Amino acid sequence: MISNLFKRGAVTAGAAFLAVSVFGGVAHADPGVPYIKPSQRGDAVACVQMGLRDAGYNIDVDGKYGTATYTALTDFQANRSLQPDGIVGPRTGDRLYFDYLAKSGNVTQSELCATLIPTTR
Repeated sequence: MISNLFKRGAVTAGAAFLAVSVFGGVAHADPGVPYIKPSQRGDAVACVQMGLRDAGYNIDVDGKYGTATYTALTDFQANRSLQPDGIVGPRTGDRLYFDYLAKSGNVTQSELCATLIPTTR
């Protein structure tokens, strides 16, 4: 009975280590991904919306780049001395990703969004 508990504990510990090492790695952004613009839909827009929420904007994360996303994004850009054009290029992407998404502690935000948000590095 005791040896079975040790075996189960070892399996559980091994699975936990594997999960942490595979999913808990350091995220890094991919420079050169497409810019994110008004009227787009999808995961990249959802990442922008998550970054804006992390930055304190009250915005739905629905993956649709509409008026609310544009308004929040241009305000975000203006408040950070970026061109308030509503387009997520590398400079805006750097601020959204490295200042908010990567620091969120949310694996989806830090891993998935790293491949969808344009950045300079």
